[in-house]
Order: sequence, then C-alpha cells, then structure tokens
Amino acid sequence: MNNPRRFRSFFWPMILIGVGLVWLLGNLGILRPASIGALISLWPLVLILIGLDILFGRRSPVIGALIGLLAIVAVIGILIAGPALGLPTASVGVLQTRTITEPVNGATDANVILDFSSQPVNLHPVSDPANLLEAQIEYYGSLSYSSTGNPTRQISLSPSGGFAFLLGSDTNARWDIGLNPAIPINLHLGGSSGSEAIDLSSLRLTAFFLDQGSGSVTASLPPSPEPYTAEFQGASGSLDLSLPANATLTVRLDGGSGSIHIRLPAGAAVRFEVRSSGSGSVNRPSSLSQASSGANRKEGVWQTAGYDQAAYQLDIICDGLGSGSITLE
Repeated sequence: MNNPRRFRSFFWPMILIGVGLVWLLGNLGILRPASIGALISLWPLVLILIGLDILFGRRSPVIGALIGLLAIVAVIGILIAGPALGLPTASVGVLQTRTITEPVNGATDANVILDFSSQPVNLHPVSDPANLLEAQIEYYGSLSYSSTGNPTRQISLSPSGGFAFLLGSDTNARWDIGLNPAIPINLHLGGSSGSEAIDLSSLRLTAFFLDQGSGSVTASLPPSPEPYTAEFQGASGSLDLSLPANATLTVRLDGGSGSIHIRLPAGAAVRFEVRSSGSGSVNRPSSLSQASSGANRKEGVWQTAGYDQAAYQLDIICDGLGSGSITLE
C-alpha cells in the first residue's frame, strides 16, 4: 500500500512573514492601530485557516504558501478597510489618560505592585498626605487597577490588553505616580522599555523589588531606622542606583546584559560581595579591601574598614552579573 507523499507546509513561515510585515506597516503609520478591533471580531477566521492548512497545505508546499499569502492579504485588507466597512474598532491605538487617587483611609501599611508600560515613569512622594497613592497614567490599550484591604492595603496597577506591537507611540506620554512617605510600603515594580525615574529617598520602605526591563532606571533608596532589603532583577537596561547614608540595607543584584552603577554615600560602611561574575566587568573603589576571594579575581568579598562595628551597614550582594557591568563609586 503506497503512502501519500507529504510535504512540509509553508503556511506557518508565511504567517510569520505576515506578522513582521504588519508590524512594520504599523510602525510606519501605514496601518492604523485602532483597526485591530476588526481583527478581534473576526477571530473565527483563524480556525478556518488552520483547518485549510491541515486539509491542503501539508499536501503541497505551494498550496500552504498560497493559504498563508491569502491570510496575509486578508489581514492587511481588514486593517486598512475595516473601519470604513463598519467593522468594530478598538481603542488600543488611542492614547488615554486616567487619574487615580487612593486615600489613606485607615491604612497603616501597604503592599504595592506597579507594572509599567513603555511610557517613561516618574515615581515620587504624594503631594497630598491624605492620599496613599496619586497617579496620572497616559497609556494605550487598557489599564487594570485594584485596591483592597485595611489596615494593610493591597494595591495593584498594570497595563492590560494585547497587540502591544501595533500600538501607537507618543513621546510626551508619561506615568506619574506618587506614594505616601508616611506609610510603610512593600513595593514591587515591574520594569518596561521606557525610562524610569524612581525617587524613593523619602519613603518608608519595608522591602523593595524591581524587575527591570530594557529601559534605563535612575533610583534612589531611602534611609530607615529598620533594616530592609532591596532586590534588583536586571535585564538589558541600565541601572543608576543611589544608596542612603543612614540605613542598614541589603541590596541584592541579579544582572543581565545591562550596566549597573551604584553611588555610595560618603563615609558609608560597605560590604560588597560578587558571587557569580559571568562575563561581565566589576569596578570597585579603592576604599574597599578584599576580605575573601572567589573562583576568580572578579569574585569575592570586599569591605570598608570598620564595617563590622558600624551603626549603619550597606551590604551589596551580586548574585549573578551576566554579561553586563557593575560599578561602585
């Protein structure tokens, strides 16, 4: 019994080419992002195309390529003509603004999770001490915000909605967020591709975590009478971090391919440990003397004189540097 000859379908390679083409046309402004709503309403066509590929595309590379080509033409046609034909549109390509005010209202502390988008971020103290959080967010797509619990307030703010690769851009768009400096806050930040100016120098942090994206981050941490930990998960972006003078603080760093620049306060008691340097570079000030060595010259422990007896101690631990660089000054 002869088995029918089967070919590798060109359907999916054509679809990938189509996605790249639509992305490019959207970035060039030829396709309007708002017409994505027309595609959303016609999602059953995806099932039809997959079915056609299963029935015919795997019998002949040419047929698979033709099905993929027809899909690309149909998608671009809908994106161009969808609004004119009366098909529904979405607001994903429209810059929107939302103002959020979260009163303290009995909160004694807070767990705050902020996931950023591609717009630049400015994080600072609130202007009204009666508010736990103040925000003016300029965004594309949709925005998710929730606030629950008392006296421990749980706050979450993040962008939502897909098709980010086709969204428009506006160089004037910003995320402006204020937090109350009188309320103890456990702060978790999700980075983005935009720049981030994070002024935490007057806040009362109980813990801090930053999952950095590809954007540049400038951050300053606050002094505190109580010890706390600040963790930074690096990526391809750069980090410029200023540490406080009067704090017992542990900074944990897991670098990526970006650069990390840490500014130390004058006269601070500092302990610096590199556990895994990867292929990155390590630059230390001469005031740090080596206390123990690691697997190579970039790894080990360095600290200032009198560190163990100091009232305030800055403990900087680099768990993994990756291919980036870290500089202390």
